Amino acid sequence: MWVYLLICCSGALLVWLKDARRHADHFGKHFYSKNSLLVRLQEPLQEKARSYKAVAVVDAFIRNGKALRANGKLLLYFQRDTAAASLTCGDLVLICGELQPVSSSGNPGAFDYRRYCAARQIFHQAYIRTGYWKRSSLQAEGMEARYLLPARNWCIRTLQQYLGRGPESALAAALLIGYRYDLESTLVQSYTNAGVVHIIAISGMHLALIYSCLLWLLQWWPAHRYSGVIKMLLICVLLWGFTLLAGGAASILRAAVMFTVIAAGELLLRRYANIYNTLAASAFLLLCYDPWLLLDVGFQLSYLAVLGIVLCYRPLYELWPIRWWWLDKLWQGAAVSVAAQALTLPVCLYYFHQFPNLFLPANLVIVALSTVILYGLILLLALSPFPVAAHYAGMVLQQLINGMNKLAAFIESLPYAVTDHIYMPLYATVFAYIIMAALLALWLGRWKQGLITALAFVLCWSGVYAIDLIQAQKRRLIIVYNVPGYTAVDIIRERRVQFAGDTGLLHNKALVERYLQPSRQQYLVKDNYTPGLQQPGIPEGVSSGFICTGNTRLVIIDSSWRPSIPLKKFRTDYLLLSHRPKLSIMQLKDMFVFKMIIFDASNPLWQIQQWKNDCSALTLRCFSVPDQGAYLINF
Repeated sequence: MWVYLLICCSGALLVWLKDARRHADHFGKHFYSKNSLLVRLQEPLQEKARSYKAVAVVDAFIRNGKALRANGKLLLYFQRDTAAASLTCGDLVLICGELQPVSSSGNPGAFDYRRYCAARQIFHQAYIRTGYWKRSSLQAEGMEARYLLPARNWCIRTLQQYLGRGPESALAAALLIGYRYDLESTLVQSYTNAGVVHIIAISGMHLALIYSCLLWLLQWWPAHRYSGVIKMLLICVLLWGFTLLAGGAASILRAAVMFTVIAAGELLLRRYANIYNTLAASAFLLLCYDPWLLLDVGFQLSYLAVLGIVLCYRPLYELWPIRWWWLDKLWQGAAVSVAAQALTLPVCLYYFHQFPNLFLPANLVIVALSTVILYGLILLLALSPFPVAAHYAGMVLQQLINGMNKLAAFIESLPYAVTDHIYMPLYATVFAYIIMAALLALWLGRWKQGLITALAFVLCWSGVYAIDLIQAQKRRLIIVYNVPGYTAVDIIRERRVQFAGDTGLLHNKALVERYLQPSRQQYLVKDNYTPGLQQPGIPEGVSSGFICTGNTRLVIIDSSWRPSIPLKKFRTDYLLLSHRPKLSIMQLKDMFVFKMIIFDASNPLWQIQQWKNDCSALTLRCFSVPDQGAYLINF
């Protein structure tokens, strides 16, 4: 117990030490608005609606003409112009702008972008206007700038040269080196809905193919005293070179560490390690390097998939002995896919709330095709010094990739290909893994109490879910959402929802799925979508900008309102200012008696800041939805 306590305390100390904000030279401790930062772009610019986004590493900050060493990461949003569009990964840029904490929508049940960035040690963001940045004449130093970026750029240029600049070369770059910035969102969604998105996210499958290929090539190496050492070094150098070239994602780091341990055991020590020890050792080493990887979804899914294959593949495969060679290979692929999917299912439902029903046939066909394409892409790079051969290889690969894209889109378009809007809270995820562990112990370990344990936790799960339903049935809630550019209000009562706000928002399915649907799932609302304001289920209604439900009143003030001096002030609980009304805070005070003013995300930030200053001067309570997240009112 003392040893375990020591390990836990060491882990806690490591997490504390790895927090970038605690470092003495972190730029957040020394930066002021008059200072400039020298940053290095860590990824290509991503085009947004009004800006270009990039993650940057801070190398120094400039104070009084002197460069002082600093470190840390931040998000940069460059104002869209021709000059900003020319910035590329690895450029050194001198910027001047006001730092802000990383923002998140704050909507109930929504993706917490601030927490996601914090796990990547990114805590600040800045909007850089035209004229407030300058490309530095200095050259970036280090192995990444000298070798990795030129190698990655050469791979991308070669693929674009022989595959064109369309979706084929974009998918080839994602499949080969994990470069996903040129992929279209519709294509990624097709692979996600088909259940094969893992083939375009560099993972252990890619490294396993490369490792097996290297072993096959090196088996012709003549045997002598140091052949094992030379083979191991060659394999490790090539594997880690590919890992760094692919960006060092959590899943590929896991595979690189595992195959390094396996290669050292087999080729150097002539020992075959237990796969569970290898898996645990790789996780331990990676978490010692970066404990925040534990919160990375790719890290979790990678280890759960491998653990599922290690635990379930062999027993599942042996359930059906097959005499025909081709059918046996097909059953092997199916067993691997089912085993990998089994342990990742609860986590996938918890994070993504959907399940690809056709994952099995999609994996059997598309994974096999992607393996052929991956080997073909490696061959294409090898043939690049011979333009004629590379041209014909590119033609074949282009057709194969195009066919694979069409196949993924076809599988996605089939009826019932995806089951979405699945509510999977954290407690359900924990219960699911306990039940799965008990059933695996019953199946693999012949533990007789496994079935009773599983049934007991199914009962606990049902009980907690029943309590959730009872609470949802009693819930009375008004939610003012943080939707940029829109006014969005949900009135939830007895698991029914009524929407008040901009009806144009309801016609945009992507915005509804991103901003409204997560909270409706979390609060167990029966209606998935709201067609309009007139919806049964709530006797008190919404009309002409007034919401009256229970004992709560809310008035929506938009740009159509004009100042007036009523004979008697209208008494309400909340004022919601939307779409930049032509009224000052003093005029609102003359018209209404209220408890709180709420500013929603349809107003510009500078206007909200001015209103907040006015409220502070008049000692009025106010709440800024863009700054503080969604506002919830219980009634």
